Amino acid sequence: MTCPTCEKHIGWDWLEDECIEPNEAFDCPHCDETLRYEVDEGTYLGAQHVTIEVVDD
Repeated sequence: MTCPTCEKHIGWDWLEDECIEPNEAFDCPHCDETLRYEVDEGTYLGAQHVTIEVVDD
């Protein structure tokens, strides 16, 4: 997954280590932008499609 602000990679292992669930806000480990990711299952894009977005406060 790539941060939309700094464009650096955020690994699934980091998300699992930090116990971050889908739709839960978290800070990018590189640039501290507040982000959220969503997992859409069963879409026309495949079995799972992950979207990451910047959270507006």
